[in-house]
Amino acid sequence: MARRYDQLIDIVREAKPTRIAEIGVHKGLRAALMCREALKYRERVTYVGLDVFDLKDQQFHDDALNGKGMPSEDQARRRLEDIGPALTWQFVKGDTRETLHGQTLDADLVFIDGDHRLEVIRGDYESVKGAKCVVFDDYYAKLVGDHCPVDLDRHGCNRLIDELKSEGRRVEVLSIADRCVHEAYAQLAVVWHE
Repeated sequence: MARRYDQLIDIVREAKPTRIAEIGVHKGLRAALMCREALKYRERVTYVGLDVFDLKDQQFHDDALNGKGMPSEDQARRRLEDIGPALTWQFVKGDTRETLHGQTLDADLVFIDGDHRLEVIRGDYESVKGAKCVVFDDYYAKLVGDHCPVDLDRHGCNRLIDELKSEGRRVEVLSIADRCVHEAYAQLAVVWHE
């Protein structure tokens, strides 16, 4: 697993959520990590994971700049089932433009790591911005000379994070950056709503 995801433990420790939502479950690695950590502080935790799973083809994932390979609902399900009865969970299967946008998802902590197109990330955020804490993956670090191999007007959360900062939101871009298959370096960005 990429090193930047280890920082989720500290975020969960600070937020102590009872309701966790994740957009982009993939194989359930981050879901299990966050839920296990939350259960150290809460007797019961509820998790909802949103993902396209096997509904979309490789072209969709290429367009969405998803570089981790095809998601696996079965692997994610097994990881959550292994946690035990203190965790209540469910998956919402489908494209969040159809299953989430225009609605409000109630959660304490949300991790957004699904479709990496800016307009989709923006729509995901609008549906979860009531959460105490929203963590974005794929804040792309700029390299030498302000260069980034990803078109930041189309992909990643950089533009949205910059807007939230300018609005006075409490935003942290975390320090650990991992190199992605598309040659960009991704970091986590955290927005706290208090």
